[in-house]
Order: sequence, then C-alpha cells, then structure tokens
Amino acid sequence: MRRLSTILLLIGLCVGPLLATTGAQEVIPLSDPIYQEMDLLYLITGTGTPSASRPWTKAEAQNLLSYVSSGEEGSTQHALYTSIHQTAYESLRWMFPDEFALSANLDLSLEGYAHHNPSYNSLGRWNYAFPDRKPLARLRLDMAISDFFYTYSDLQYGYGLYTYDDVIPHLYSDSEYTSVGALIPDARINDILYVDADTPLIQYQKRFANNLIPASKHFDFQWPKRAVFSVGSQHWNLTFSRDRISWGNSRIGNFILDDHVDFHEYLRFTAFSKYFKYEALTVFFDTYYADEPHIRMLLAHRLEFRPWEKLTLAISENVMYKDDFLDVRFLNPSFIYHNLHQRSKFNAIAHAELAYVPVSGIRLYGQFALDQAVAPNEDPDEEDTAWALSLGLEVAKPLEKGVLSSALEASMALPSMYRRDSVDFLMIRRYAGLGRTVHLLDYIGSPYGGDAVVFLSETTYHVPSAGTLSLTLITALKGEIDMYTPNIGGTTDYGAVLFSQNLISTAFSATLSGMKEIELSSNTIESWKIYSSLSYLSFGEYLQSSHTFTENSWDIQVVLGTSVTF
Repeated sequence: MRRLSTILLLIGLCVGPLLATTGAQEVIPLSDPIYQEMDLLYLITGTGTPSASRPWTKAEAQNLLSYVSSGEEGSTQHALYTSIHQTAYESLRWMFPDEFALSANLDLSLEGYAHHNPSYNSLGRWNYAFPDRKPLARLRLDMAISDFFYTYSDLQYGYGLYTYDDVIPHLYSDSEYTSVGALIPDARINDILYVDADTPLIQYQKRFANNLIPASKHFDFQWPKRAVFSVGSQHWNLTFSRDRISWGNSRIGNFILDDHVDFHEYLRFTAFSKYFKYEALTVFFDTYYADEPHIRMLLAHRLEFRPWEKLTLAISENVMYKDDFLDVRFLNPSFIYHNLHQRSKFNAIAHAELAYVPVSGIRLYGQFALDQAVAPNEDPDEEDTAWALSLGLEVAKPLEKGVLSSALEASMALPSMYRRDSVDFLMIRRYAGLGRTVHLLDYIGSPYGGDAVVFLSETTYHVPSAGTLSLTLITALKGEIDMYTPNIGGTTDYGAVLFSQNLISTAFSATLSGMKEIELSSNTIESWKIYSSLSYLSFGEYLQSSHTFTENSWDIQVVLGTSVTF
C-alpha cells in the first residue's frame, strides 16, 4: 500500500497541470460543510429545505444549488453560494485521457483530550468520542470516469473502538443482562465480548490523552471506514457503500437512520428532480455473532415531495427483515412491506418528515415514526403502542460575513419504540482486534432509543470557507426501558406511557465548539483547519417514588485538534 501511495503521488506531480471537472457521481461525506451551508442558503433565501435524505452525490448537490440565486457579489448569500458551488463542482486532482480522473489525498490529524473526572470513562460519558475522533493518518483514493462512474476507498491509522489493554466484558458472564431485545434473545448462548455506551474504556478514563497511537496493537482494524461504488446520471444514482447515512433534519437524532454510528453498509437507489425524490434502500447488518446463521437487513423506501418551494414532505416505510435465507420477493421496493404479513420475519416502522419555511429565515421542521399502533378490533394488550415525535424551530439571519442561526428542538420516544419480540431495530457490529473480536451494541435510529425525552438548543455562527462557532445545550430524560429490558408491556404506578418505571436518568451537556479554516498559498497543502471544544456534562437520577433528585457527577472536557490535508 505504501508503494502504491508513492506511485500515485508521483503520477500526480507529473500530471498536476491537467485539471478537469470530477465525476458528478462522487458521494459527498456527511462531514462536509456543504450540508450546513446548503441548509442555511435555502433558509435565508426562503427557498425552503434541501433534501434531508443524505449523503448527496455532486450531481444532486448541483441540482439543489440550481434552484437558488447566487445573490449580489459581496453578500452573505453570494459567499454561501460560492462555497457550495466550489464543493459541488470541484474536480478530482488529475485528469487522464478518456475522461478518467483520479485523486489521492493524505489527511494528518493531531488531537488532544483532557477532562476533570476519570469516572467519565465510556462512550456515553464523552461529548467527543468514537466515531467523532479522527485517526492520526488517513489515505484517501478517488477515481471517476466521466460523469457516470465514481469509486472511493480509504486507509487509516488510529485508535479503534477499544484498545489492546482494555478489559472487555462478556455480555452474559460479566453483566446482569440476559438478552439484548430480539437481537440476542438468549445471552447465555451468545456470550460475546461487547461494548455499549456505558462500558469503561481506558482511552476515555485518562485525564490527558491524544490520538498519537503508540503501537499497532491499538490500531482500528475496521477499515476502510468509507468505501463507495457509485454510478448514475444527472437525475439518478445507484450506490453500494460503507458510509454514514442520515434521514431527517433532527439535531438530537433521526428516528430511522442517524449518523451517530461510524458507518452503515447499504445499497441505495435515488432518483430526484426539483419537486420529487424517490429512494429505495437496503441496509445490511452483521450477523456473525449469532448461534444460528441468518440474514438481517433494513428494507426501506422513501418518497420526498416539494409541492411548492417552501414545503418539503417525506414519507417512508421501513422494515427490519430477518430470516435464515433471502427471499428475493421481499426486495421489491414498490411493494407495501407491511402487507407481506410475515410477523416472525419483519418489524415495520412508518415514518414522516415535514419542513416548512413560512418566511425567509424561519424553518419549522419535525418527524414522526410509528412502530406499533392498536388497530380496530385488535387486542390492545397484545403489543405496546410505540411511536416517536420530534419538533424543531430554526431561525437564521445574515450577520457581517456569515450567518447567525439558532435552533430549538424537542424529541420523545415511547418505551417500546424499536423493540419487538421477534425482530427489532437494534444493531450489533464486530470490531476486530489482536486476538479478539468485540461487538458494539447500538440503536439504528435515535441514539437515545425509546423511553426518552430530549431537548436541544443550538446557536451557530458560520462564515463560509472560514469557520464555525457554536453553543449547544442538551437535556435528556431517560427511563429504565432500554435495549436490555425484556418486553414486559402493561402499566405501573408511575404512568402508562413514558417513564413507567421508578427511576429516570437525567443528563445535561453544554458545549462550546469552534473550527477555523486556515488560508494557504501552498500547492502542496490542500487544506488546513484547527478546531476545539469545551464541554460541561452532568448526570443524575430522579426517583418518582420519593420525588427526589440526585446529581451523581459532573465533568469538564476539552478537545483541541488540527487537521492538514495534502
């Protein structure tokens, strides 16, 4: 690989002057500022809301940008438009005959972490944790042919989910858990090594830490992190990817697909125009942990409408499919999955999103997911009602050279959301290491799962191609029902719906973060940015039986980092 990298760099030096536009089927990663900037540009111009089904290809980004005016030169609108245009039409580094284009980039990142309380030693007790932390080095390779074909892969060197020195618990032997929903119905059979949001890990316990990985035994073997195969044209795309994916505008967490995990593996088809976008999606999940081999996939189709520019409406039907063999009949994306009537193989969730911009600078948005409802003539005690709702308000105004925006959002999910007795919406993923394999347990949708109420306030000042400064406040109330709780149903003395058990866990975080892009005149360095964050976190408990609140602990966390791309 090192020899290949050297060859590619030498080729680049030889053909550097031969620049040309890149393939339009390049998939833009969710970490790119283009998504924030496109949202702001649509908002301040009153154009509405760009597609919330992401990531986009460059062809789709170009399509979305074409509906907005560039504005007067020198205005904030023009600066946003120019920054988006640069990304959407940016070429690969080198152009060869027959419309073949190639890029090779090396990212070097240095990060330092410090905190006050060593007991904040898990994924869920850090504001900036895996997968947010950047590897020390990452090599990226892109290739494209014309505007039809694009592929990407990367190689990175950095810390993994866990280190060689961590003591990883067994699901059954070292914990009180006997199951993980329908994902692992009997933990005694599948007594696996596991990590969740509360598992202590050494890299989060240290008062001072960094991403300078000292030995390859701590290396993240789960690579490439992104692997993209993409073909398409001006109004459609077919992608087979390992990448982050997201459906919705929620900052707290989207209910069906959320980008809080480091990647999903999926096959995706999209077709888009100004007023309509169609999506057929299949997400493939790891099942090697299971005692008996089986297939587990998320089958989803999504319809997004813009009846007029100020209103965007999206609806989707999504089923988790589990079987010991693949029945190809179930892959028809035009079918109504719920009507397959295979309760032992499917769990269906209906989903709707709405975004409305009544006037320039104000956006109302929300989403609703229905996992289970009691139909007429159906036994109400057979299954619990399960649904989730989030509502948000965002305002934005150009200020000096940038845009000042604020968002208020609230989200709630009933206890049985994502949970069913045969098939549920939980996920498990293997992370290989020296001598052992560890499994991460998580939700596919909102990271808070069910039995939760969350509030968010976020204020951001963004200057296109320059930097961002933001303050984010999050308050979360989480009941006792989680992925390990058996499906018990019924009611208790504390309520029939949310927080039906005695204990309510409380969490609060306040994070001030910033990123600055450094202007460069170098032909060797493509980009350079510095970033930092300062967070206050606290966790507590509220007992409904005694009406008492206890603040268990608090922590102050600092992150400093810089990233250079060659």
